Formats: sequence, C-alpha cells, structure tokens
Amino acid sequence: MCYNTDMKYDFDVIIIGGGASGIVCAVECARNKRVALIDAGDKIGKKILVSGNGRCNLSNKAMGAEHYNSEFVAPILARYDCQKVRDKLLEYGLVTKSEEGRIYPYSESATAVLNVFLSMLRRRGVSVMTKTLATKIVPEIDGWKVVTDQGDYRCAKVVLATGSKATFGVESYGLVEHLGIPTTLLRPTLVALKSKSVKGANGVRAKVESYVEIDGKAYPKYRGEYLFKDGAISGVLALIMSSHVARASRRSYDRCSLHIDFVPDMTTRQLARYIIDTYDPRGVMLEGLLHKTISANIMEHVAMDKSLIMSDVKANAIAAVCKDYVAEIDGTLGLSLAQAVCGGLSLDCFDERTLESKTNRGLYATGEVLDVDGECGGYNIHWAIASALAVAEDIDA
Repeated sequence: MCYNTDMKYDFDVIIIGGGASGIVCAVECARNKRVALIDAGDKIGKKILVSGNGRCNLSNKAMGAEHYNSEFVAPILARYDCQKVRDKLLEYGLVTKSEEGRIYPYSESATAVLNVFLSMLRRRGVSVMTKTLATKIVPEIDGWKVVTDQGDYRCAKVVLATGSKATFGVESYGLVEHLGIPTTLLRPTLVALKSKSVKGANGVRAKVESYVEIDGKAYPKYRGEYLFKDGAISGVLALIMSSHVARASRRSYDRCSLHIDFVPDMTTRQLARYIIDTYDPRGVMLEGLLHKTISANIMEHVAMDKSLIMSDVKANAIAAVCKDYVAEIDGTLGLSLAQAVCGGLSLDCFDERTLESKTNRGLYATGEVLDVDGECGGYNIHWAIASALAVAEDIDA
C-alpha cells in the first residue's frame, strides 16, 4: 500500500457513519489512504442486521432510476449496476444469490454480510472509532476538521455517510447546515400504512394484487403480501406502497387509498360463478377462499338486498368488491418504525457523478443521508453501496 504521508492530517479521509455505505466507502478508500470510520453507536452496522428481516436484501436485478425518487441516481447506477455490486461483494468474500430478482447473501444471513464487512475493515487497516459523536464539520484552508465528543481530527477529505433517523438512526443533517446545504422535507418510507378500513383482522395475512391511488392518480400494480393490523396495513407490499405515499405527502394530497384484489388468480366472472356454485345460506360467505375476517369486511362493502337467495347480480357484486376492495389510507406510521426516510440533503448541492459538494471541495455525502430513497426490494442498500463506490473512486482519482 502507498499511503499519503502528509502528517498535517490525522487521516487522509474521515467517514462519518458506520452503516453499509460508510463501511464500503472506508474499505475502498483504505486501499491507499489512511482512513478513519467514526460512529456514534457502540457498534457499527446495526441497521445491516435488521435489513430484509435479517436476510439483507442487497440489490435487485431490475436496477434502474425508475425505482427511486429522482433521476439524480442514474449516472451512478449506470456505473455500478447490480452485477458490479455483486462482483464487488464477491471480491470481499461475500457470495450472493438471486431470488425472484432480489439479491441476497448466499447464507441468507445479514450477520454474514456484517462479518465480511468487518473483516475487510480490519484487513485494510481502517481506524474504527465507535461511541464517537461528530458534532461539527469545519472547513480549513486545505482540508477539514471533524469535531467530536472524543476530540478533534483533521483530514484532507470528509464523507458524510450518517444515514437517516429511521429505525434507530441518529439525525445528522445539521452537521452541514452551516455550509449552506439544506435538508428537504423528511417523511418515513418503507413503513406500514395507517388504515381503519380492514377491521378485526389483526395478524391476518393475504397474498393479493394491489395498487395505491393518490388524488386520482393510480400507481403501478404489484403482487405480494399484506399483513393486517389494528389500524394499520403492513407486509412487504405495504412497504412498496409507502414509497408513493411518502413522496406524495411531501407536496400534500387530499385522498389516498389502496385498491386490493383479494383473488388475483380468478376473473370477476370466474369468481362470481364460484360464489353461486358454493353458496350456503347457513355458512360463511367465501369461507373456502378467504380468511373469515377478510370475507366479513368484503361483505360489509357489498350493496345488495339482505335476502338469503343468491342471484347473478349478488354474486357479481360480491366478486367486484373482492377484486377491488378499497382501503382508505390515513398516512404512514412514524420514523421510528420506518426502514428509510424520504428526504435528506438537497441533491442540488452535490455532483451527480462524484457526490462531492458543489460548493465545499473535499466534502462528500453517500447513501440515505442524501435526498434519495428507493422502493422496497434491495434498492436502498444498493444505493448505499453504489454511492460509496462512486465517492471512493473520486477520492482515489
């Protein structure tokens, strides 16, 4: 290794934040530079461990800017696509696999991902400082001073990789506010949706086809699973929908609703025929097809006479609600329950290829601290890694 030996700096690069983005950036920068990785927590990589319910969804084969809130990500995604990220992880020693297009560690263990990352930090000689809270970043004539509660450190370049306040994160946007870098409006995303439209179904799961409609605009349909809770709708599908809700909430909206097809494998006509053929006036409607609480909610939404005689009109009315059940959405749950944040440091302040500040030379930002959020499915961790690689490449240039 060929290290910079300019001893007016404590380190060549200081990276603030020990999540996936900060770790990867530190590993790459440490190829030929003295690097410090500082984090306020007692351990680094905590959010990695809870990613993907402990499986750690690392990327997605369907990688593209259309899965993010902004085209800003396009140049970096073009350079660091799904295969490039998988190759880089393999270089570290982490074998990955594809499952319906989503990329996971072969072991399906987030712990394995973190252990590989920690091993690379040790091998590259990165100075890892935990329980070290950065309180200010001060520009100097030819570098930067990072002020922390454990002392001050000087460096040539500094990288903000602090993530967001989602889950158990620490809000850190104020570290660069005095440098003229504003923070956009923050909203929780990849989070459960508030709704009182499905009653009495706490803990019930349903595999459905669904889309969200906001002020008359219908977003794309997805197949997946909802988990119904008292006053909320969760599950992977809800996390996907929450991206649209979070982005819309930043500009405000009047009405938001989920359209749910509880029987996506049947047409309305086929479903109506099934209802007629299986109807038992003494039984529970749809009991051979749907959970009884889902069935009860559907029947509450069907406008028809209350007689015990089944007819084509009744069957079609029931089938229509099964195929397009409308659940009103009252927003999302809070940041502490969200996996990510919609919003962050303004993208107008950073170069879209290098992620260096346009007005503060030697200052970079990576990952979720920027106003970049991806859909559920590995897009946010991919951005964390890809943006870290882009920053490290520029620092090494």
